[in-house]
Formats: sequence, C-alpha cells, structure tokens
Amino acid sequence: MQMFYKDKGILLTGGTGFFGKIIIEKLLRVTDVGQIYLLIRSKKGKDIYTRLDDIFNDPIFDQLKTFKPKYREKITIISGDCSLPALGICSTEREQIKEQVNIVIHAAATVRFDEKLKMAIAINVNGTKEILKLAKEIHHLKAVVHVSTAFAHCNRRYIEEKFYNSSLSGDNACKLCECLDDHTLNVLTPTIIKDYPNTYTYTKVLAEDVVQQYAGNLPITVFRPGIVITTYREPVAGWIDNMYGPCGIIVGIGSGVLRVFSGQVDNSANVVPVDLCVNALLTSAWDIAKNKYDSPPIYNYVPDASNRTTWRDYIEYGFKYGKDLPLRKSIWYPRFTVVPYKWQFYILSFLYHTVPALFMDLLMLVIGKKPRMLKIYRKIHKFCAVMEYFSANEFKFDNDNVRNLSSKLEATDKQLFAFDMRELSWTELFQINLVGLRLYVVKDDPSTIPESIKRHDRLKLLHYCTLLVVYSLVLVVFYQILKSFLF
Repeated sequence: MQMFYKDKGILLTGGTGFFGKIIIEKLLRVTDVGQIYLLIRSKKGKDIYTRLDDIFNDPIFDQLKTFKPKYREKITIISGDCSLPALGICSTEREQIKEQVNIVIHAAATVRFDEKLKMAIAINVNGTKEILKLAKEIHHLKAVVHVSTAFAHCNRRYIEEKFYNSSLSGDNACKLCECLDDHTLNVLTPTIIKDYPNTYTYTKVLAEDVVQQYAGNLPITVFRPGIVITTYREPVAGWIDNMYGPCGIIVGIGSGVLRVFSGQVDNSANVVPVDLCVNALLTSAWDIAKNKYDSPPIYNYVPDASNRTTWRDYIEYGFKYGKDLPLRKSIWYPRFTVVPYKWQFYILSFLYHTVPALFMDLLMLVIGKKPRMLKIYRKIHKFCAVMEYFSANEFKFDNDNVRNLSSKLEATDKQLFAFDMRELSWTELFQINLVGLRLYVVKDDPSTIPESIKRHDRLKLLHYCTLLVVYSLVLVVFYQILKSFLF
C-alpha cells in the first residue's frame, strides 16, 4: 500500500470536510505521496488559502507537523467548485491535473439533509459527472474512488453491494433543474424524492447512477460508508469536528437539553469510526488499480454482522461512561427517554422540551435578556426528525466485498491500514467517542472533569427535588379534582 501511493498525484475533493481531513492526514503521515491536489472553493468570506490554513490548524495534524514539518510542500490548491460547470477549474490547472494526477478521490458533497434539491443536485450529481469527465482526460490514471453513503438506497431494507436503478436518471435530474425555477422545484421536491427521507440520500442515488452511466472503462469504485463518527485510534483517538448524527445526540443528552427521542433502540447502529473508514477507502483505490473488474466494485463499509451493535448499546454506554465525563456547562441533569412511536414523542417533547423552554424564556425576559430556548428546541426537533428515520428502521447490508478487500492485504498493511470491523471493540470506541466529543466538540479541558462532576451532582439533586415538587403539585391538583367529584 505504501509503495502504491509513493510519488502518486492525488486529486481530492471534499478535503476541507471531516472525512477529507483524515484522508489528507493519513496520506501525508503514512505514505510518501507525491502531491495532493485539493479542490477548494471560497466560502463564508474566506479565500481558499485561509481555508487551507484552517484545515491544518486541527489537532489531528500535530503529529504530522512534528515528524514531517515540510508537509505543506505536498499540497497544491486547485481553485474550484463542484457545483459549477467543469468544476470551475481554470484551463491551466486543468492541464496540470491531466498531467500530474494518478488517483482521484471524490469525497465532496453537501451533507445537509434539508438542502434545496437544486443545490443538492448541482453538487452531488452534476459535480460527480464533472469529476468523471475530468478523470477520463487524465493521462496516467490509476484509480477513481466515488464516495457515496451506505444509506443511498435507504428506501430498501436490504442493501447489497451493487448498483440499483433509480426512477429518475442523474442526467434527467440535472435537466430538470435547468428547466424549473427554484420555487417550483421546492414545491415538487416531496413528489420527486418519493420514498427517500431527504434530498441528501436521494441525490446520492442519482450520483451512483451517474457513475454507472459515465464510468466507461475508468478504474473506478464506489465506496459507501455508514454513519461516520469519531476516530478510533489515529492520528488521535476520539477526534471529530462536528455534531452530525449520533454524536449530536450524545452532546444534546450530555448538555441536558435533549431529553426524549423517537426510534427503535434495538435496531442496528450502523456507525463506523472515520479512521478505519478512510483506511478502507484508500485500500479500495489500491485494489481497483491492481485488479480488473467487469463493473465498478461497490463497498458497503458498515459494522460486520458478526460484530454488530445497537442504538440501545450506544445510549447505555453513553450514560455508563458519561457520568464520569460530564459537560462543564450542561444546563440540567442528563436524562433520556427513547419512545417507539411519534405520538409519544410529540407528547413527551412538549412536556420535557417545550414547557421548560417556555419557562426559561419567560425568565430570560424578566431579567432583561434575549430568550433563546424555544429557538434552540425548534432546531433540536428538526434534527430529531432527520435522525428518527435512520433509528426507527432496521437496515441489513451485504459487505462481502469489504471482507474480501481485507483478505487481500499483507500483514503489515493490515496493521497500517486497519479497517476490519470484525475486530473493533464497541465498548472501547464508545468510551473514546465520549472523551473526544467533550474535548474536541464541546472543548471542555480534561482538567475541568472534577469540577464538572461536582456540578453534575448538584444538578442531580436539583433535578430530583424539582420532580418531587412537580409530582406533589400534580397529586394535590388530582386530589382536589377527585375531591370535588366525590364530595
């Protein structure tokens, strides 16, 4: 594997994202890669050079900076945008890519589940088409990896490592966006995506259709990761830079804000650590360069059936280890209820979320501060609605291709690029997950743990005292009502 990547030119899209940063770090630290060409666009008032600096300010690059201080010499910025025609790349840089690149890793995507359909298609579908067009012009191409998602076909409950036909082709979806204005497309979105829960999963299906239609003779593979969470072991354990998915749920619970959720706790939790995920992705590029396939191989990178875990495990381990790692600024004592039915969620979320939020906002108004809890809970309920689909449904995946991929590696590569989910310890990962979220997302220093535990104990006492008062009042009211009827 190390020899394969030695002196290779790699074009990477999505390098500024969570997944992309680990790809960059792994290649620079472990391999003697020739050059990494990062496709970056200006965003939120930051130019491409500032955004590159932001990438390397993350703590995951500290080890790299120590052992390979000249790592920046291996990075070339390509100014571009996956939502634009020809990726927005100028002719000079396009020629450079054609001459110098050997491997293309297309990891860029809009991961916002509520993204407008037009933008989601522009980035996830048309961007994929443009990447494939560019790949066909590369002179010394060895491999192309298209990063999809294990939930691209989540309208099915059994997902194999193969292409599935979509009701609308990727090409026609792009034409539809050209014909319809934004308002009309937004109105028609529920009809277009049909039984898909959001525009993200739907456009990932369309992107796979584009790969199937445009791949031709390209040495290409489709990589479908599950729900990506914190690092397991490298470059540092527990690193993450976002609160997407189940990580957001854990932070919400730990802060005392999220108290009820709708889902089936005994369903499989198809979570995968990002470092193992990247190792599998880099191995898939090596494999497609070394072997010929009749059609592009697809890899469902999810927990192995022999070593699965459930949402119940995820929650229980969270509470087990979380009591020793409380958040420094939690607003209340963490309690959490998962209910199987939406009507139960609506009732309990009103009692556990909305009512306390109203009380706190009224209190803020009284002391002359701006109320914000209701606004926070609107966002939380929107987040819960997105996650509920994936926790309420049970998905079964084939992963034979991933298993076979692991068996192709030599012993040294199996250690250096470890990704076998059969060997993962869930208890260890969940504990690391909690430590990482506290340190890297919430940014609570480990030195604050003793102080946080004391605060946690005070909140616990306050919580149960409040329950005692509330239940007592309810009993008094109930008694008075009963008394009025009987006497």
